Amino acid sequence: MTEPQRRRQPSQDRSREKCETIIRAARDLIGERGNDAVSMREIARQAGVPISSIYQYFPDKKAILAAIMEGYFEQIRGLIRTFADTSSDIDSLIAQTHRGLDGLYQLFRGDPALATLWAGLQANPDLRELDAEDSRRNAAILAGKITGLFPKADPDEVYDSMLLLSHGLGMTVRIALSLEEPEGQRLFNEFKRIVSLRLQSFAGSEPASVNEA
Repeated sequence: MTEPQRRRQPSQDRSREKCETIIRAARDLIGERGNDAVSMREIARQAGVPISSIYQYFPDKKAILAAIMEGYFEQIRGLIRTFADTSSDIDSLIAQTHRGLDGLYQLFRGDPALATLWAGLQANPDLRELDAEDSRRNAAILAGKITGLFPKADPDEVYDSMLLLSHGLGMTVRIALSLEEPEGQRLFNEFKRIVSLRLQSFAGSEPASVNEA
């Protein structure tokens, strides 16, 4: 597997504006039609720039999709930091976690292109690692908060649980949005219940009992 090529970082305001225009154009096209159905030439036409301008900042379409998703990742990480920073005990942690999860669900519902973009990321072996790394960063934030609140909880167990939940969240949201209501909302509510039960288990500081392979 090859690592996605890094895009050139624009240094001047005019260059940054052009780069953002390209990202917005690609986001609209890929979000509407899917990653495979959009060409670099179409992105250039949508952005109103010569195709050579795109290659100044993005070596290929994978780099554009990575830039789009990195923006979403930062937005989601901001939600996670907010509800982690405002939690002081198990009750507030669960309440703030539910609030953050609801915020994420509404983000997806209000931006239908996001699910398509995320699917494009998952479909590319080189880009899937970006999603995995994002899940690891989110898990580290959550695990740090949980172990701070509940020092008796096993740090490795907490991190592994948060990594699994973080990585599974995007898939849960996409499945929920593909279903008719109220089934989609019920599915997402079940995910929230699973998260709550796991958080409560850490608050009780009792290690989970599992049959290890």
